[in-house]
Amino acid sequence: MSGISASLTGAGLSGRSTLQGSGGAAHAGISAAAARYSRTMDQVSSGRAIGQPSDDVIGTDKALGIRQALAAEERFARASTDATSWLSTTDTALGNGATTLNRVRDLTVRAGAESMSAQEREAIATEIRGLRSEMLATTNATYLGRPVFGGTTGTGKAFTEVDGVVAPTADPGTGVVRRALAPGVEVRVDTSRAQAFGEGETSVFAVLDRVEKAVTAGSAESSAALTDVDGALGRLRTAWTDVGTRYAQVDRLRSTGTDRSLSLTAAKADVEEVDLAKSLMELSMHEKAYQAALGAAAKVVTPTIMDFLR
Repeated sequence: MSGISASLTGAGLSGRSTLQGSGGAAHAGISAAAARYSRTMDQVSSGRAIGQPSDDVIGTDKALGIRQALAAEERFARASTDATSWLSTTDTALGNGATTLNRVRDLTVRAGAESMSAQEREAIATEIRGLRSEMLATTNATYLGRPVFGGTTGTGKAFTEVDGVVAPTADPGTGVVRRALAPGVEVRVDTSRAQAFGEGETSVFAVLDRVEKAVTAGSAESSAALTDVDGALGRLRTAWTDVGTRYAQVDRLRSTGTDRSLSLTAAKADVEEVDLAKSLMELSMHEKAYQAALGAAAKVVTPTIMDFLR
């Protein structure tokens, strides 16, 4: 009798162990199926393929790299906008300067006529003095409070006038202002005042002072001064052309930067955003797998008294 009891007890324990093992396996299957179903559901509802780094370590690393590249492109785009505005301000100022010097040239040519009276010459000299003041304002054109011809000077003026003498403002910095517009590419956005307006005896202000004296002196002096005016005008036009070249370069770099940003944005979407059609198909598949796991578990975890007595 005791042998029979022991046999039944051993059988019962074996049956319970088998059921416990089967139940554990069924529970693990349900958990795994539920996790896949839940993750896919989150992807579909959020539209994001990566909810957390552990979802896709390689994809997360790639997404971070793309985001860093996009941030750099945004900085380049802001710098391009700043460079365009700076060069546009410079272009306008040089255009005004060219207009002023062309007017001075016309007046100098008129003063070269021997028939000009002293009163007429004085009137021309007076107008040239006014044009000199206009030129001073032109050379001190600013962008966001910084003189576009002043390099890195800390003051708001590229030129200052003291006792009727115009001189460049001291520049304590490098004298060059650049903007990074692409990886490894910088463009100068300021313009050398010496390049645009000369320096020393060739300074546009020294030229205008000489022209003012020449037109009152006589026709010969006026004709001689015309060479100085043409020199100043030539320097300004050369600088103006250089600004136009740099403006075009900035425009090209901004265009290619926009193309890079669009490509990076598309790459970011490929990594971070879900393929909705594919995800919906996977969601349906994972839902069926989850339901199948539940069904299998239901059969395993519904033992009867006979299961313990077999």
